[in-house]
Amino acid sequence: MQTVNIELQPILSGVLQFISYMVLAVFAENVVLARALGVSRLMKLVPDHRTQVWDFCLPLLLVMTLSALPGWAAHNLFFPWLRDILPDWLPLSALRPVVYLTCGVAAMAVTWLLLGLLPRRLRHSCRSQLSLATCSTAVLGTMLVCANQNYTILQCIAFSLGSGLGYVFAVYIVREGRRRLRSKAVPSIFQGLPSSMIYIGVLSLAIYALVGHTVVL
Repeated sequence: MQTVNIELQPILSGVLQFISYMVLAVFAENVVLARALGVSRLMKLVPDHRTQVWDFCLPLLLVMTLSALPGWAAHNLFFPWLRDILPDWLPLSALRPVVYLTCGVAAMAVTWLLLGLLPRRLRHSCRSQLSLATCSTAVLGTMLVCANQNYTILQCIAFSLGSGLGYVFAVYIVREGRRRLRSKAVPSIFQGLPSSMIYIGVLSLAIYALVGHTVVL
């Protein structure tokens, strides 16, 4: 019995680490509230209906999660090999955005196939938003954060999944906030975009108050 418990300890430790990095990305390292990634698209999504929100959020969640594996491979396998063959005048950092965008496009292709499992109407609406989701700064920023922190492959997948869920979380709390900000008690000069930006700023400060100043740079 003791042997079984010893064998299960690495598995339980891995699961706990996966969940902790996912929760970290949802709240403390939220792509919108902590890093302001994808805010421009968020402001357009919030006034839409719920189905239109999911038309964008579902492809974004899939692309962000699926791009974790090629992003990790690019950082740990491709870049070390590329560093030895690049000329001195071309820094490796100059190629990082191009490589990570390529990883996002690869994840986009897989996502396109996975969306084929959805009902026809939802499939077409999600695929129409797929290119916008892939080119979001939230996708590229998440891969760059994982690379800068030298996360393991498990940590990259957990952090990317949590970042996608964190974006969905931000969409819905900002959407609910904008619904309440349409109250007549709000002065007309602050209604619309000004009140939304103030609301997002207050939420961001709340995130910082929750975790302090330990947010990963």
